Amino acid sequence: MTSTTTTVDTETYSVALSFEDGVTRFITCRDDQTVADASYRQRINIPLDCRDGACGTCKARCESGNFDGGTYLEDALSGDEAAAGYVLPCSMKPRSDLVLQIATTSDVAKTSAAAYTGTLVRLERLSATTVAVGIDIPNRADLTFLPGQYVNISVPGTDQQRSYSFSNAPDEERLTFLVKLTPGGAMSDYLAQRAGVGDTISFTGPNGSFFLREADRPVLLLAGGTGLAPVLSILRTLRGSSRTVHLVYGVSTDEDLVAVDDIEQIGSQIAGFTWDHCVSDPASRAVNKGYVTALIGPEHLHGGDVAVYLCGPPPMVESVRAHMSTARIEPTGFYYEKFALAHGGATADGAPATPAPTNTAADEEQLLPAADARAIAGQAMLPPARFPSLPTAAPVIDDEAAIRSIAGQSLFAPQPAPPIPPQPAMPVAPATPVVSSDGYQIGEEHPAVHASDAVFEARQALELGALELTLGRLTSQQLAGYRLLAESTLPFVDGDRFVDAAQYTETNAAFHDYLFTLTGNAHLLQAYQALDVKGRMSEALRDATWCHPLCARDHVRIVEAFESADRTAARTLITAHSECSKQTMRRAMADQAAARAARRPRFVTPGRFAGKVVVITGAAQGIGETTARRVHAEGGTVVLADRSELVKELADDLTGHGSSAVTAVTADLEHFEGAQALVHQAVSTFGRVDVLINNVGGAINFKPFTEFNDAEIRAEIDRSLMTTLYSCRAVLPGMVTRGNGVIVNVSSAATKGINRIPYSAAKGGVNAITASLAMEYASDGIRVVATAPGGTTAPTRRISRGTPDPRNATERRWFDAHIEQTLDASLMKRYGTLDEQAAAICFLASDEASYITATVLPVAGGDIG
Repeated sequence: MTSTTTTVDTETYSVALSFEDGVTRFITCRDDQTVADASYRQRINIPLDCRDGACGTCKARCESGNFDGGTYLEDALSGDEAAAGYVLPCSMKPRSDLVLQIATTSDVAKTSAAAYTGTLVRLERLSATTVAVGIDIPNRADLTFLPGQYVNISVPGTDQQRSYSFSNAPDEERLTFLVKLTPGGAMSDYLAQRAGVGDTISFTGPNGSFFLREADRPVLLLAGGTGLAPVLSILRTLRGSSRTVHLVYGVSTDEDLVAVDDIEQIGSQIAGFTWDHCVSDPASRAVNKGYVTALIGPEHLHGGDVAVYLCGPPPMVESVRAHMSTARIEPTGFYYEKFALAHGGATADGAPATPAPTNTAADEEQLLPAADARAIAGQAMLPPARFPSLPTAAPVIDDEAAIRSIAGQSLFAPQPAPPIPPQPAMPVAPATPVVSSDGYQIGEEHPAVHASDAVFEARQALELGALELTLGRLTSQQLAGYRLLAESTLPFVDGDRFVDAAQYTETNAAFHDYLFTLTGNAHLLQAYQALDVKGRMSEALRDATWCHPLCARDHVRIVEAFESADRTAARTLITAHSECSKQTMRRAMADQAAARAARRPRFVTPGRFAGKVVVITGAAQGIGETTARRVHAEGGTVVLADRSELVKELADDLTGHGSSAVTAVTADLEHFEGAQALVHQAVSTFGRVDVLINNVGGAINFKPFTEFNDAEIRAEIDRSLMTTLYSCRAVLPGMVTRGNGVIVNVSSAATKGINRIPYSAAKGGVNAITASLAMEYASDGIRVVATAPGGTTAPTRRISRGTPDPRNATERRWFDAHIEQTLDASLMKRYGTLDEQAAAICFLASDEASYITATVLPVAGGDIG
């Protein structure tokens, strides 16, 4: 092992991070990047208190590999330590693959739900079926939770736990809960038979992603049975709010109806509060007998501009969802917490839930095969989970036909953001949900209309929740990691322009993931990940150039607010950042829409290629792409060929915009084997080739002929002549056998031109091929024709031809000279358009040109080459 400061060309290396608990994680790291930076970007948060070799917190031992140790203070890493193989990942950069021993466990950056011990101070029987519980803890200031979350309470005298939602507001000192009494239940038996004020109570938490999101829109609260508890916590939080709030509270029997006075008292402090209740028992004395859906009116749904919060048993959740569907309402936000029966239980990582012993209490035996259960609104739920350490990056599920089950959430599979609005509607009802090991199904749904904005609003709401759980509680190490991730987004934005939109998307995702990781709340992290923000950004920003100028800078400012524990500033910045993100996405989607509109063929003759199988080479961009779009629009079955994978994107795009079949083939047509493979695949898929359009080609170098070397000459001939020659050779046998076919070659008006002689020779050869093949195969019913495009305006190439940038003024003059000669040769003194070139190609390829062969048609504004 050596340490060196030698500079080499940019390379990417593999770095193995070996942790004390035996876990080894692998990351990739560029040689211009510190190991700590690469680690954090890849969601592995090694110990870190600085980023510049000042503290020594990240000190590790390098077992193998070469590296540049960087600069650091002697106090952080002594000379003896360096000689013994110790390094600072925040300063070191790899010069080969590395193996590092990290002095901590693999879950170092992950926090878990905290444990608390308190005293039972309230035990009040609200009815024959419901008990109110109050707990005081000495370190109340250490417990921060969001209205709607829950904790796992240990049942005194047993080894069991039960999950209960807070009914108090986060700012109230006493912790309160509502418990449904079920004969034979562990917690029920304790509370009914053994409990007494003064008992010691322990619990862990908080948990869950069901909590009040901050927004101005109206709120509809739906509570079933003791599912009222989290709703009460939400209501108490809304005291003094100007939001319109309506509550519908449903229970099974009159005895289950509790906390009415609390609802009235809290509601009097919310200006826009209304409420109603119902009892499903037909023998009830209540005015409203039946279910909550009967009490949901149009005035409560606000045309869909409403946030719905629902806590109750699964039938209630599904009933409400069906009601929304029938009413053709897609609420802006639909957040739910349901307590499921035991069938189909799964742990947080997707493994089957462990079967329970057979000697469980009566209520648990009847309702679920688990030793622990929670009874809420008459429904028992699965036992609380002790969450394992979170993976460094949650896997993404790409099955769009199935729902996504994530740590107790039943969510739709993330839908990639369509490139242009309007977007397809999200289905109202998901498939059969999968239940987590703690019995929670916590989820949220958003309509697909304005889906991009909805996703960023949902992220904002989750981040404001994460803020409340973490502000003022992060260690210096965690804050340093947060700042590193914020700063890692900066190089990819310059003012209001993306330097690299793909890298910005990656680093932005790492930054936002980190805050949710720090909450220690698995539900919250995975609720965020279920939004698939990164996937939507990757799709929308793929070709984006504009970025809101504050997007990246906001990351750093948010971290500064966390460092100073400035809650107001952090909340303001998170909200503002969400708006900046929405504006960036809107602009990108609008640009995509404009680009797509620009790519639509300007001229179309419907049905002209119906029943024809047309192979188009060089189809990924430029003239080839525009020709492919027109042939497809005119009913042709299209085989798209190119050396670039981008041709598959075009195939996907065309498939979604027409009924004609499309397939894409990646092939190198500079070799006969590639041309053979292309024709073979076309024939295997569609049975024949009716039309071959040879579009591959293009000049690579622009300079006087004496400046070309042998390799450059051969490259021009291979690119612009051999591709056509080989493709013609591959397709002709099938056409001869069938006795018909059309070949359209794309030549060039530059057969007379300066500073591209090898290219001119290649295109001259294409003209010769056209004339000779037409003569040789006319008797076989095959037409061979060509177009000779002049200068043509086209978007920036996504695939480079390999043309080197001019290195000096002389090379710039050579390049400019060929541009000037092209314009001068055109009688119309302009460049042509892609549509004008495609029009000529499609005409010659169609039956409209059935009496034309052996012809090269100039399409160059009067330049005849």
